[in-house]
Amino acid sequence: RDEEVFADVYHSLIHSPLSETILQLEASYACTVETLCRERDYKAGEMEARHAKEMADAVQNVQSGKKGMIEQDINTLATTHIDERELLLSKYESELATLHQKQYSEFRQWVMCVHEEYKTSNQNPLGSMFTRSQSSFSISSQTEVSALQESFTITLGAQMKQMHNLRLIAANILDLCKYPSGEEALPQRLQTSMSLYSNNLCGLVILSDSKLRIDTGITKELSDLCSRSTEFHFPTLQTQIDNVKSDIRMAGGWRKEFHKKRLEMEARLSGEPVDTQQMSKEYTNLQDGDFYLTRHSNLCETHVVFHLISDQPLDNANVSSRHPVIIGLRNLVKTACMNDVTTLTIPLLLSHKMTERMTVAWCMKRAELMFKCIKGFMMEMAGWGGTEIKTLQFLLPADIHQ
Repeated sequence: RDEEVFADVYHSLIHSPLSETILQLEASYACTVETLCRERDYKAGEMEARHAKEMADAVQNVQSGKKGMIEQDINTLATTHIDERELLLSKYESELATLHQKQYSEFRQWVMCVHEEYKTSNQNPLGSMFTRSQSSFSISSQTEVSALQESFTITLGAQMKQMHNLRLIAANILDLCKYPSGEEALPQRLQTSMSLYSNNLCGLVILSDSKLRIDTGITKELSDLCSRSTEFHFPTLQTQIDNVKSDIRMAGGWRKEFHKKRLEMEARLSGEPVDTQQMSKEYTNLQDGDFYLTRHSNLCETHVVFHLISDQPLDNANVSSRHPVIIGLRNLVKTACMNDVTTLTIPLLLSHKMTERMTVAWCMKRAELMFKCIKGFMMEMAGWGGTEIKTLQFLLPADIHQ
């Protein structure tokens, strides 16, 4: 397949003396996209300010009876403002899509051409470079993001003890995925790119809802961040989520059949009739504790984002080790271990923002629950096979110190 060929070629080049050239090209492309995004944001902000002033003036004129304006004129003005905003955003959305596609094609063609030239030259043959399985370049935390962080080293296990690195970080979760500006980003780009096709991937857990839309909640913030640079290796976030939607339809049929058989067996064992209400339950939507993942190459030190589903706020005190989200987290950690994710970042309080319910006592209780559960999952990890998670980062909301 073309994707596998490109992956091998890119992995070889990024471990060659040409790595700096590749990273500079990626940074240059990202700068071009970022400039267009900033122009869009400036124009949109400018338009919103103008619309707010026009609306305030119109409301004042209606209330004072000036210029013969009536409430219908307010509705007309609001409609005009909406149309103007949609027109502006659709214009820049089209320009961004065109720029992404152009950069994507140019970059992949350039990589393949350089690979051919480099392979046929008398310099170091690429065949002697690192293979995927041999690449052991590790990920380090992005210290520029947060001033509040602390690191620990622990050992787990009864007979075969395993060493793990723990980090406690207070930061906005998506700030961890942003590259610094200018040349300061080159070390992070190097770390991310060298591990992209290796056995040392970096994963990030975010709490999402079951809507599977990129225009709401934290998924919208992630989508905006992804759109600020071109994705050269994987489908866009929207395409990946569309693929998840089709997979959910198939999984829903399997779930319905599984629960139907279980209800029938329970009814036979108990001698009671089958619960028809449970039999007719639909499984076409994601449930709390389910998760899906998306792959990325244009996020800082993040290759995989695990979207853990939680439609209800988890800032109450009723979350136990048997809560669907905790059980889902266990399945998530197992998936990470089985798929070469060796660094995993988890929201320690199962929340991205602080709320009024989150007192000091509440935070201590939730952290204790999470530490105990994660420790249990890590102890189980030895029997799962796959790759052990070497580094666990527990993320706290950025405003926890306030």
